[in-house]
Amino acid sequence: MDFKSIEIGIALILLFIVPIFYMIYRQSTKDKRRLKKLKDLGTQNQMTLDHYELSNSLLLGLDSSTKKLIVVEPKNAMEFDVIDLSKIDVSAIAKRSDAETNKHTGKAPIIRICLELIKNNPKQKVTEIVFYDEDDETNMDADVQLVLANKWDKLIRMNLSA
Repeated sequence: MDFKSIEIGIALILLFIVPIFYMIYRQSTKDKRRLKKLKDLGTQNQMTLDHYELSNSLLLGLDSSTKKLIVVEPKNAMEFDVIDLSKIDVSAIAKRSDAETNKHTGKAPIIRICLELIKNNPKQKVTEIVFYDEDDETNMDADVQLVLANKWDKLIRMNLSA
């Protein structure tokens, strides 16, 4: 093997590997900035976040000691809500499916997944946390978001007033 073919091989490896490492680095830096922003918002609202979640369309943080949840939507200029879970009575996952079933799986495709936080007296929806919306291009797979919604539903239910 001569020197030119080694140079070409190294150049091809660098051509394909360096962009991948660069993308991983950028995503990691972006996630660190978003986590710092989430923790800063928590600190501003007298919260110490013991559970948090970062996704493309949603940042969630939960303080179990004060029973507060912070919800940040990065696509809406980092607008956030602090929800006092002591005022919430019910947490429920709402799924909306398409009317047509998939021929291969036999199931109707999910077009929206959200977590509804409801106050019973008077019965009213306090907020809706959208985990998946088919029309939103920033979301991942619906099944992955459903697992994530179930995780947060379980966390929130453990922190609701008895």
